[in-house]
Amino acid sequence: MAKVYVFMLAVYCVAVCSLAVTDEEIDKFLDVCIDSKHHKSKPGPEADVFNNTFHCTPWKDHACCKANTTYKIKRDGAFSLYRMHWDQCNKTMSPKCRRYFEIDTCMYECSPYMKPWITTDPKSKVTRKERFQDVPMCKKDCDEWFDACKDDFTCSDNWGDQSTWNWTKQGNMCKMECKTFKEYFGGPENFCNKIFNYSWKYTEGKAGEDCMTLWPNGTTNINKKVAEKYARELLTAKSSASTVASGIMGVVLLAGSVYVV
Repeated sequence: MAKVYVFMLAVYCVAVCSLAVTDEEIDKFLDVCIDSKHHKSKPGPEADVFNNTFHCTPWKDHACCKANTTYKIKRDGAFSLYRMHWDQCNKTMSPKCRRYFEIDTCMYECSPYMKPWITTDPKSKVTRKERFQDVPMCKKDCDEWFDACKDDFTCSDNWGDQSTWNWTKQGNMCKMECKTFKEYFGGPENFCNKIFNYSWKYTEGKAGEDCMTLWPNGTTNINKKVAEKYARELLTAKSSASTVASGIMGVVLLAGSVYVV
């Protein structure tokens, strides 16, 4: 009799573990913004303002950023937001390189599809409590971003590492020597991974399936599909682990009670 009960409980555990995570669970899981100085607590539409300014427009229907954040990005990049100068080494960043950093900042501030990669940021004391890490960024985007910036000058090999700068009331000042992006990073993979302290991860594959794009412009935000894929994997693994643990405990207790009797 004990063997029958154990077998039935094991079968039940396997059946429950195989249940698919629902779309509703995934939507709820993804419906957050990172806990940061300029982010909203929940994503929502900013359509009218975004359409009028044509800045950060891919996120106009579902954004973690507010309208005034996009104005600041358009006006002076990341200086008003974080006192971060993009023009370094007494040189002005080229327009094509600047545009990519604008796009990157839009993605960081506005994208609502980052939950699978959100982690705490113990090093930041002012601007944020959370960050995202190792977000799969498409090889094509990384290649094009690096190509646009490779001949521009910088004085840091990791813009997200606060220790590489001298911070003053005027913002980030050079601490390391001035070199081109190409001299510091070598190629697009190292550049994409390291420019913002491993927020991005250089990833081969198809946009909207295997990796994200910096500018998901279109009728739908294809980055959502990538986030949904990773969310499903995370939630399924979490649910399965929890169910297996409960099932094992149930088997032990049932077996024990049967043998005691």
